[in-house]
Amino acid sequence: MRATIATIALLSVVVGAIAQPLGGGAAAGFVAACGLIVYVLLEGWSCQGNGRIILLMAATAAIVTVIGHPAPWAVLSKAAMAAAAIIGLFTALGFLREAAESSALVQSCGELMVRQPPGRRYLALTLGSHLISLVLNFGVLPLLGTMVVKGNTLEAAGGDPRIVAIRSQRMLSAMLRGFAVMTAWSPLSVSFAVTVTVIPGLPWQSLLLVQALLAALLLILGLILDRRAFPPSGQALPGIGGATDWKPAWRMAALVAAVVIGAIAVAELLSLRLVHGAMIVVPPAALIWLWVQQRDVLNVFYGLGPKLRVSMPAFRDEVAMLGGAMFVGTVASAFLSAESLGQIIEGLGLPPLFLVILLAWAVMILAQLGISQILSVTLLGGALVHVAPPLLLASALMGAWALSACSTPVGAAVLTVARIGNVPVRRVASDWNGRFVLAGAVVLAFWLVGLDGLLFAFG
Repeated sequence: MRATIATIALLSVVVGAIAQPLGGGAAAGFVAACGLIVYVLLEGWSCQGNGRIILLMAATAAIVTVIGHPAPWAVLSKAAMAAAAIIGLFTALGFLREAAESSALVQSCGELMVRQPPGRRYLALTLGSHLISLVLNFGVLPLLGTMVVKGNTLEAAGGDPRIVAIRSQRMLSAMLRGFAVMTAWSPLSVSFAVTVTVIPGLPWQSLLLVQALLAALLLILGLILDRRAFPPSGQALPGIGGATDWKPAWRMAALVAAVVIGAIAVAELLSLRLVHGAMIVVPPAALIWLWVQQRDVLNVFYGLGPKLRVSMPAFRDEVAMLGGAMFVGTVASAFLSAESLGQIIEGLGLPPLFLVILLAWAVMILAQLGISQILSVTLLGGALVHVAPPLLLASALMGAWALSACSTPVGAAVLTVARIGNVPVRRVASDWNGRFVLAGAVVLAFWLVGLDGLLFAFG
C-alpha cells in the first residue's frame, strides 16, 4: 500500500509539472507540491546518506522561514512548487528507461557500442549524448545509459568483470560529460535562460558563438583525459571488432529523432519551452515504445503498473537530494539579495577578471555542497553584473554550470548515471569525473583570461 500511494503521489507531481505550463498555473503547481510532500513523508525515512542530510537541511530551512520571514507561507509555497517542478521533469524524462529496459533494440545497440574500439566508442557516446540532450535534456541519460549497460555484459567482456567495470565507467562518463557540456552553450538549456535573465542586455548571438567554442574545448578535454586514463594496451580486447550491422543504430536514431521532432512540434504548437515539450511527449512515447514491443495494450498497462510501483519508490534518494536542494536554494533566495552580495564583493577590491574566475569556481564549489546552480548563478551573477563585461561574466557562469553538472552529488545527471550504473553517487561525481572537473576549471580560467583580452582588444 505504501509503494502504491508513493507511486501515485510521484505521478501526480509529473502531471502537475506538465499541466503548469499548459495553463494550470498555480493550481497545478500546488497539486505537484502536495504530491511531492506526500511522497517525501512516505519515502523520506528510507533515504540514505546525502538524501537524509538534504532533507534535514530542507526541514531546517522551512522552520527558519516560519520563524524569521515576514511572509513565510508565500516563500515555502514557492519553494515547494519549484522543487516539484524539477522532480516532475526528472521523473517524466525517466519514463524512457521503463521502455528501454525491455527493448531488444536497446540490447542490440548496446552490444554494437561495446564492440567498437574504446576511443571511437567514447567519442560516439559523448557526441551522441551531447546532441540528443539539446532537446531531451537529462532524458538522454536513461535512454542511452540503459542501452549501453544492457550491452555491457560479462559475456561481451570475455568473462572478465574488470573489463565490464572499466567499460561501464568509460561509457557512462562519456555520456555524462556530453550531456553536461551541453549546458555550456545550448540556447534550449536552463543555464542559458537563467544567464540571459540575470545579465540584462547580453548579446545572446555572441554568447552562443563564444560558448560553442568553449563547449568544443571541454569535449576535447574529456576525450584526452579518457585516453590518458585508459591508454591503448596494444592487446586484442574481447568482443571488439567482428562483423558490424549498423541497422540497430539507425533504428535507434530514428526513434530518438521521432521523440525529438515530437517535442519540438508540441513546444512550437503550444508556445512552450522545448524542455516542457519533451516532458509532454516522453511519457506517451514510452508507452508507444512498450506497445510496439508487446503489441498488446492491456499487457502494457498491466505490466507497467507493477514496474512503476517498484521504480517510483526507489527514486527516493534522487527526489530527496534534487528536490531538497531546489527547496533550500529557493528559500535561501528569499533571505539574500544580489545587491547586498555585490556590495560585499566590490568591497574586496579585487580585479574584475580575478573576481569572475573566483565566481566561476564558487558556483562549482557551492554545487558540491548542494546549492543549486540556479540560486548561485542568480545571486552571484547578479552581484557582479556591473563589475565585469557581460559576455565574460556569462561565459564564466555557463562554463561553471556545465562542469558542476557532472560533479555535484545532488544533480539530476549524476544521480541518474549512478542509478543506471548501480554505483555510489560519490564514485560518479568524484572518482569518475573529479579529474575532468578540476582540469576543466583550469581550462575555464585560461579561457576567461583569453576572452577578457579579446574583449579588451576589440573594445
